[in-house]
Amino acid sequence: MQQSSTRSRIARMIVVQGLLLIAVAVIHLVMTSEISRIVADNTTPKAFAFLWPPYALDHITVGILLLALGILAIVSAGGIRAGERRAWWIALINALAILSLSPAIAVTVGLRYFAQASAFLIAAAIIAVLGVWMLLPLLWIRKEFFVAKEMA
Repeated sequence: MQQSSTRSRIARMIVVQGLLLIAVAVIHLVMTSEISRIVADNTTPKAFAFLWPPYALDHITVGILLLALGILAIVSAGGIRAGERRAWWIALINALAILSLSPAIAVTVGLRYFAQASAFLIAAAIIAVLGVWMLLPLLWIRKEFFVAKEMA
């Protein structure tokens, strides 16, 4: 399939999106020790010993998975540029995964918590915007990956 300028622009966007996901992952991982301090300062030693290990596991796991999604986004960009359908599917699944994070967090944590934690609200909003930004260009070019191949 011939390389289109639209796919090339979207592939460059996907690289930027991947880099942003990697940055979010690094921030997420770096903040783990700060969050440990916050939890320790706001709980008893016994409660901290109970709460922190699963919380740390969750926090580190999410950071590693965000890192993996960022790398996958960057890797899929070359396939998007080349018109590879598999790369489009990988990018779409990444976009849907990122897009689902903010609503999942809002439902799990509750909207009342968001009102009290502005940094948390800002982070969730950024992730939501990034998810939409990842999804819309893929929907815009989907015909290049499906209509052209079916007609060939």
